[in-house]
Amino acid sequence: MERALSFSAAERTLADSQDWLSYSKGEESVLDGPLRVWRAAAHSGHGLCGVALHLS
Repeated sequence: MERALSFSAAERTLADSQDWLSYSKGEESVLDGPLRVWRAAAHSGHGLCGVALHLS
């Protein structure tokens, strides 16, 4: 599961180049957050859930 939700090196480089957000020291990238949360849920025996949201 983790491999399916992870970026390849090329995908990560491309995604990083498109991430225009500014991060504070110690703040994780939006590219890392969901995987960390899903990993913690799986280790706790909880199901996985994802949401896609488009605001206009």
